[in-house]
Amino acid sequence: MRGMTPERETRYRDGLRSAASAGRAILEAGGSAMDAAIAAVVDMENGGTFNAGLGSCLTSAGTVEMDAAVMRGSDRGIGAVASITSVANPVELSRAVMDRTPHCMLAADGALAFAREQGFALRENFPPPSRLAEWEGKRARLKARAAGKTLEQGLAELGGVLGDQEDEVRHDPVGDDHDTVGAVAFDSAGGVAAAVSTGGIWLKMPGRVGDSPLPGAGFWAVDAAGASVATGTGESLMRVMICKHVIDRIESHGDPERACQEAVELLEKHFGPNQGGVIAVGPRGGLGWAINTNGMGRSMWRGGMKDAAVAVWPDEDWDRAR
Repeated sequence: MRGMTPERETRYRDGLRSAASAGRAILEAGGSAMDAAIAAVVDMENGGTFNAGLGSCLTSAGTVEMDAAVMRGSDRGIGAVASITSVANPVELSRAVMDRTPHCMLAADGALAFAREQGFALRENFPPPSRLAEWEGKRARLKARAAGKTLEQGLAELGGVLGDQEDEVRHDPVGDDHDTVGAVAFDSAGGVAAAVSTGGIWLKMPGRVGDSPLPGAGFWAVDAAGASVATGTGESLMRVMICKHVIDRIESHGDPERACQEAVELLEKHFGPNQGGVIAVGPRGGLGWAINTNGMGRSMWRGGMKDAAVAVWPDEDWDRAR
């Protein structure tokens, strides 16, 4: 079932194409896979259309807590941030964690202090009034449907954490906007990289961290093997280490598309349908994706293409020639 309004779908597709084009510009200029993947994610963090950066979902307390990560395939370099507030582009801060600290992840107040120390831009008046208005409406509807329970208990029962996500399938206003954003890239030197960013899930408990900043769950990248990122219900994705599984399968048989399908089959075996999806790039630039949800926005560009191609629904082919 296709649940977006035409206006939202247009914005969504435009945002996907813009992100892929941002990565394309880096690669065409001879930049690295890492630079390209980050550029694509920054574009989505700044656009406000996706659940990352400006468009992040709010916690049950009405605050924003974002997670992000990057991974460089050449040396398995990893940088991640969790439960970060205010920072305009958490994915760029993740790279700084990788390049400028001895650590792989910083969280909460420590991550914010590092961002300030490094001079990263912070968003003012964040979350914006429009997002707070959405939060009020979602909280009211969830309270009405989960009478006698806490918001967190009600959210779990309605599928927002470990349930069957029936609301997401129906595109109920409580269950929408779960889209983690991520990008994988393959450069002219044969390098691969992954970058991911998210606001988490609507009305999550403050302090909740999903799969996105966790190596192997939300992302994984190794040169000569491939790179993968995931989106969906983090509590399920991390329990099958879905992105590490994708890359292991590519190493086994060399087919990114088949590897993504196998990973989603594993996810569904353990947690049922409507849990999430993955994208991947292989060691020679081959692409793959798979989902067991109603839809997953995706965009791709490779050398020789005039424009980036976009698709959203499971049964939809790319809207541009490959």
